[in-house]
Parts: sequence; structure tokens; C-alpha cells
Amino acid sequence: MVMRGKFILSVILLAAVLSLSGCVKSIERPSDELRMYTWSGSFDNGADVTLSFSQTDGYLAIEGDEPLHISGLCMLTDDVLLIFDDNSGMNYSFGYHLYGDRVELSRDGSVLTLKKNDSN
Repeated sequence: MVMRGKFILSVILLAAVLSLSGCVKSIERPSDELRMYTWSGSFDNGADVTLSFSQTDGYLAIEGDEPLHISGLCMLTDDVLLIFDDNSGMNYSFGYHLYGDRVELSRDGSVLTLKKNDSN
């Protein structure tokens, strides 16, 4: 009788552990962390920049004198972000480096520094 109770308790605990382990997001590479958060920044020239992700898409919005919105299929390596823009049909490639709660995006010698939004 005691063995049967231990077996049932073991099955219940194992089921609980397996069901909860599927809910944890893990960060194995820089690209994983980049995708998990929304990143944003405001700059002296008045521009506001937001970088965010959904399942397979990336979205980069620059609001200012000359607004730019890039969104579409996104590919990430450990140091390159590539967005295939749905609207223009163009590909936009950015280098990136993560530094804890900030990311530096670089393209054509320009660098944008964005901070991690904690709301995700």
C-alpha cells in the first residue's frame, strides 16, 4: 500500500515538473535574449526608436523628422539582425552587440544604443 502511494505521488510530481518546465524561456545565445524583449531609445535629435519581435518577424520603428518603419521576416545570428521588409521588399541588415540591459545596433558606420524594456 505504501509503495503504491509513493508511486502515485512520484507520477504526480513528475507530471508537475514536466508541465512547468515547458513554460520557462531559456537564453542560450545573444539572439535569444534580443528576441525576448522590446528595445527602445530616445535621442537628442528627437528621434524615438523601437525594436521588437514576434514569432518570426522583427519590427524596427524610427519616429522623427524622417520616420522609418521596417517589419517582416527576421533572421538573427549571434551578431547580425536581418529584417526582410514586407512593404518595400528590401532587406535591412544590422550588426548588434548586447551589453546586459542595452543593445547597440550598427549599420553603415552609425550606431544606435537601445535599452531593454522591462515590461516583457
